[in-house]
Amino acid sequence: MIENGGSRKNAEIDFFGGEPLLNLETVKAAVAHIRQREAETGKHFNLTLTTNTILLTDETLDFLNKENIQLILSIDGRREVHDRMRPFVDGAGSYDTVVAQMRRVVESRQGQNYFARGTYTAYNADFAADVLDLADQGFRRLSVEPVVGKGAPYELTEDHLPELYRQYDLLAQEYLRRKAAGCGFEFFHFNVDLQNGPCLVKRLSGCGAGHEYFAVTPDGDLFPCHQFVGRDEFKLGNVFTGIERREVCDEFRQAHVLTKEECRSCWARFYCSGGCHANAHAYNGTIHVPYQLGCALQKKRLECAIHVQIGLRRQGKG
Repeated sequence: MIENGGSRKNAEIDFFGGEPLLNLETVKAAVAHIRQREAETGKHFNLTLTTNTILLTDETLDFLNKENIQLILSIDGRREVHDRMRPFVDGAGSYDTVVAQMRRVVESRQGQNYFARGTYTAYNADFAADVLDLADQGFRRLSVEPVVGKGAPYELTEDHLPELYRQYDLLAQEYLRRKAAGCGFEFFHFNVDLQNGPCLVKRLSGCGAGHEYFAVTPDGDLFPCHQFVGRDEFKLGNVFTGIERREVCDEFRQAHVLTKEECRSCWARFYCSGGCHANAHAYNGTIHVPYQLGCALQKKRLECAIHVQIGLRRQGKG
């Protein structure tokens, strides 16, 4: 990253799994190396770690706080939703344990530098209730994402769209109501900067998978993102040998909103940035044709974000 980052000062490394805390010693060794290289090069690395919280001891939390590592806390929603998707190995629910651990994190960080991150599926298409349950539990920095699971029993389909649209509308209304009442929360997809926002390059290519963003496997293999791991046709190289298939990187670089036919006339293209490449390939067999269900959800989220921004301005908070 340092050798290929040119004059860029800032970069980001995310510890992601599986569960990164199963291999805490590697996390610690990597962080120590990162800090050493920052001092030597003048670069700055933002660090993030995604965890289900189960292995968070006091010592581990102290380390993560000291190193200013942002935490993404995985919880799928309210008790019945979370326990269905994330039971312990003996079948018992993990909700109470996870919520208690999350509270420790939030208290230790004075409510900053974390996100509680959920997933909605066909099992909880009424996901607004999950977001509001998290808010009612005292968590204020929230995000939920649609599941990726082609062929799975919990897969989302176009038949779910009317209900998902309704849930986003309900969430937007309740978001504004709670903000006005002084007990609001932050919801990742409503935090859209309509005036400035990201630069043109970011608007064109989104996450930058395959050319500005890579996933590294435990063996050091490089893939365009974590969702491509295991798809051998997308293996780009290895951290020990570098990028070996630059033609694949170039293909990802060229797969942006001005080259995707479906994106050219879409009003949301410079906020959606063409959607997720991995989902596009999984459902359409190519990264050049957007995943239509994802497009529909992105546009609905943006509509609600615009509604929220207008509402906040009327409240004098925008």
